[in-house]
Amino acid sequence: MIVMIVYVVLVAIGEIVAFGVGQAIDMVVPAAWSMIIAMALFFGVIWAMWPVAVWVTEKWFVRDAEANPAGGTSPARLP
Repeated sequence: MIVMIVYVVLVAIGEIVAFGVGQAIDMVVPAAWSMIIAMALFFGVIWAMWPVAVWVTEKWFVRDAEANPAGGTSPARLP
């Protein structure tokens, strides 16, 4: 569940960046090319953020759970 939340947040951030890049490209190249580039950026963000979300989740959430398998209590305090 955490990985999906991380994925949605990363995709939202990536799409905001892609929108800004698309707007900048729209001023430089013709409209037909800017649409192709914008669609490539849109789908590229969706494709690229899944491995990033998995990496972020494993790095910051899974290792924390492995370090304290009892849900935040240290093993010395367990009965």
